[in-house]
Amino acid sequence: MKKIISLYFATVFVITLLAQTNAGKGIQFYEGSWKEALKTAGKADKMIFIDISTDWCGPCIYMEKFIFTKQAVGKKYNEAFLNYKIDAEKGEGVDIARKYEVSAYPTFLFVNSSGYLIYKHTGERDEAGFMGLVQEAKKQDADPNNLGKMKQIFDEGNRDSSFLRLYLNRLAEMQVNNGEVLDAYFNMLTDEQLRQDSTLLYLLKYMPGTQTAFSAYFINHYDQLTAASKAKLTDFLFDRIVRTWGGTALSEKRLPEYVTLRKFADKLDGLGKGERTLLNRIDLKYGVLVRDYDLIKKAGYLHTDGLLSIPVDSIRREDKRRAEKMQSVISGEKDSAKMAAFEEEREFWINIYSREIYSPLYEAADAFTHLPSTEKQALKDALAWAQRCSELMPGIGKLNNIIEALEMKINE
Repeated sequence: MKKIISLYFATVFVITLLAQTNAGKGIQFYEGSWKEALKTAGKADKMIFIDISTDWCGPCIYMEKFIFTKQAVGKKYNEAFLNYKIDAEKGEGVDIARKYEVSAYPTFLFVNSSGYLIYKHTGERDEAGFMGLVQEAKKQDADPNNLGKMKQIFDEGNRDSSFLRLYLNRLAEMQVNNGEVLDAYFNMLTDEQLRQDSTLLYLLKYMPGTQTAFSAYFINHYDQLTAASKAKLTDFLFDRIVRTWGGTALSEKRLPEYVTLRKFADKLDGLGKGERTLLNRIDLKYGVLVRDYDLIKKAGYLHTDGLLSIPVDSIRREDKRRAEKMQSVISGEKDSAKMAAFEEEREFWINIYSREIYSPLYEAADAFTHLPSTEKQALKDALAWAQRCSELMPGIGKLNNIIEALEMKINE
């Protein structure tokens, strides 16, 4: 026993010693303030490499323990850069992450000694990939049109249209927010130019979100586009403006913004069943949030239209047909892994059509529990939806709670 304990402590000691030895061979991070780092980098005529991470980020921990400690990595980064490490949620890191619009971790920034961004990469890399970032950063730094130089020129007041177009393109390539540059370009255009579809379509490529002057202009002037342009844009605009921006505004309770974006959705032509279903779903959420009972009822009846008239035995037959088709396809591929996964998730696959019917019925019934007890007919309809859900997918606790809530209001 003593030998085992001695061996254990000897092993721990060796590992600790190796870690301490290797620590000096990896990337050496500057430990002063951000202001001091900029000054030091300027004197050394070096770019700054910034590792932005958090203490809960698994890939960040991987990079720190297994990549930053590599001797070859340290040699390359220590020679090329002044290296700086921050936690995006602590101290100066909060402001630095906000300045460079970092929202995913790890993010690696390469900036010049004036603090202008040269190159940005998000996500962990293996040793070779991480070392490859050095060459890419140097390549960008040598480019006379790199982001840092263009940002400096922009800040100095250059509003030449060709320069702004080039800058917009570079920002998009690097996935950096271009709202300020987009608005600068938008504001220099004439009314005649803005009446042309080609101008709006060009600007639309770069629209980063709702917080720009152009975004508001486009939403308010969408109707001026030709029918042909509208048809081409329907899927893109629904996904970007309604699903993404509208969904985010609703989840974050930025309700005036959400209302504007939701109204925009009604202008779009050619929406399919999936888009209509999503609109009903978010209308239910918004209606519940602001107690708009008329909207809840309207969205609920649209969401469940015709579903209750489908017999349960027909739904079961369709479940069986789809499951058999899926099993046949997988068997035909002779993929044992897929077949094993199918068998493991058989309960899901044999109820797939039932789930399609269940989901909108459940969502509408749940929303209708927020109606006042005076809405007797609507509550009774919602109860029928919930009871059908119970037939299709019995034993779900939340569903029983919905049924009880509806029955209680009906009987008040």
